[in-house]
Amino acid sequence: VGDDMDSSSGRLEHRKLSSGDRAESTTDLPCPDVGFHFENTDDKGTGPESVQNFIDACLGLDHYEGAGTLIGLRTVQTVDAMYRSCLSGNVEDVT
Repeated sequence: VGDDMDSSSGRLEHRKLSSGDRAESTTDLPCPDVGFHFENTDDKGTGPESVQNFIDACLGLDHYEGAGTLIGLRTVQTVDAMYRSCLSGNVEDVT
């Protein structure tokens, strides 16, 4: 379990649910030099960086755009194809 305020804690893991026997397997993915990073949630801080960037964008100021509209659209399309694939049992196109 990771501590949001400690970037050296936590881990990246991949979980896979087997459709045949419904068994779940978990694989830890080693990322020793990456660390676990989370937004600023300190009660005395200025708030999460995503909110600060959103406010800056609304004000027309320079801001960090972690994922633009095209990436957001493709993410939603990919998740939609994943759900359709799960229901149909077939590979589905990302549209």
